[in-house]
Amino acid sequence: MRIEEIGNAIEPVVISHGCELWGVELLRGKKRPTIRVYIDAISGATIDDCEKVARDLNYELALNDTFLDQDYVLEVSTPGIDRKFFKPEQLSSFLKEEFDLKLREIKHGKKSFVAKLIEVNDDEILFHCGDEEMSLNFLDLDLCKLKPDFEELMRVNK
Repeated sequence: MRIEEIGNAIEPVVISHGCELWGVELLRGKKRPTIRVYIDAISGATIDDCEKVARDLNYELALNDTFLDQDYVLEVSTPGIDRKFFKPEQLSSFLKEEFDLKLREIKHGKKSFVAKLIEVNDDEILFHCGDEEMSLNFLDLDLCKLKPDFEELMRVNK
């Protein structure tokens, strides 16, 4: 079972509900795997969207048993405020935002750091980290998550 194949099977169901497929994770559990599906929408996906997509996906994935030869847990949620990024093109809307990054290999003596997104050019991403700029290929990243500024959010929501 490949994550890309699962994503391809899931995407039409998500789109039929007016949402976009943000990402899919396949987690190996002790007893059964978990398929975690993240959905988003222009005005933000709601819990109702998640419930409807989950209901239809349970039916769709049950019909297509070529992906999973065992029971699984299906979770559908929004990416949240500290969203994880699955593709480089998702980053374009988040220029000048801070990110928690974890690299696959050590670079400049570090494997994890916080950096500000400067530019996205296909798979090449430019971050500002401390006093230097760092160019990374999206495939160099093991984890790329938005680091929300909670103080700013509190000021805006007052």
